[in-house]
Amino acid sequence: MSKTKTRDWAELDAEGRERHRFDFVIEVLSTDDATQTAKIRLKPDPRRYTIKDSGESRLYIDKFLNIAIPEEVVHEMMEQHLGGLPISFGPPSISSASDYSKSRRATLKRELRGEPHSPPEEKAHPQKDLFVEPIADFVSFISVDIVGSTSLRQKHGEKFDRSYEYFLRELLTSVGHFHGAVLNVTGDGFLAYINMPGFTTQCDNTVDLGLTLLRVLREAINPALEEADLPLLQIRVGADAGKASKRVVSVPATGFQSYDIGSEALNRAVKIQEFAQTGQFLIGQALYELLHVGWLERSSLVQFDGEILGAPSYRVYRLI
Repeated sequence: MSKTKTRDWAELDAEGRERHRFDFVIEVLSTDDATQTAKIRLKPDPRRYTIKDSGESRLYIDKFLNIAIPEEVVHEMMEQHLGGLPISFGPPSISSASDYSKSRRATLKRELRGEPHSPPEEKAHPQKDLFVEPIADFVSFISVDIVGSTSLRQKHGEKFDRSYEYFLRELLTSVGHFHGAVLNVTGDGFLAYINMPGFTTQCDNTVDLGLTLLRVLREAINPALEEADLPLLQIRVGADAGKASKRVVSVPATGFQSYDIGSEALNRAVKIQEFAQTGQFLIGQALYELLHVGWLERSSLVQFDGEILGAPSYRVYRLI
């Protein structure tokens, strides 16, 4: 413990808000169908925490974030927040990215041979309006860029446009499978966001979506494009989370009206994506620190100059 620098549990996050995650292993002890209740036991997930017990007090040491959490803080948190707390559950509408990619590959190949378009059997959540309030407390942003799109467009012309059409349709459908929405199509990629009632599910869905985008492109879209002699596409993906605000931009003289998004999280997601290599999915520290241990185990720190973001100590991680 003396060799490990730990942070205090009450320390503020990157944008000045107290927001923490504590992972439990849930054991169902009993259920009652008549009252629709269940009795469960929650245990700190041993994959994430080691225990330091002095005999008088106990600390849970987060192995990934180097945070020391007193046991009494955990008890207080549960007493304050779990009583009567509504549970937000928003899992993806696809249960297996591998099975989904396999299904879409077969469908796309048939379509590229001339058969009509067939949407996925899984129901994607429809595109939703931008968050209603002027300020959103916590939004996840994903930035997707096609590597070398300018040269591909110049070299292949209309063939690239066809590849891009299938690329957008399939990956934007994937966004909907994870309760996400499209913020903007950029011409060589797109921006998407996820804004859900429960920030833990939102963060987990964000990284699940990022990895799924890479898989659908690799295992469904590109094999179909290759069979149809169309140019293959490669992407790089970046994501982060935090506050966001929107304002109306209007030009009375022309009648133009649109929304402008102000968000350091969005800016970070784009810059992190620009830093990523081909085929990589990188995420920022603010998103990383709120992930379930199952995703943390699939993350690794990358060499990153935080000065790019105006935050020298900001960390970036790769998801695999």
